[in-house]
Amino acid sequence: MENNNVQEINYNGHRYAIEDLTPRAIEAFNTLFKAQQKLSELTMEVKIVQGGHNHINAELQKIIDEDKIKPKVEIETPKK
Repeated sequence: MENNNVQEINYNGHRYAIEDLTPRAIEAFNTLFKAQQKLSELTMEVKIVQGGHNHINAELQKIIDEDKIKPKVEIETPKK
């Protein structure tokens, strides 16, 4: 069985040995990784919701066109 333990980490263009990290650095890296994962999840969720929004918007426009619903015409009166 392979040993997949991470021995070092690359951060801001520098490599750091895991064994050299302090507990608070490890905690900060873990928090950063979780934030990146959450951001990726939210990005995907936004794409899904945008797709649904675009579909609903297109369907609404289709309904308005098919039902021949006309927009309200506003007449501006000159200001005195």
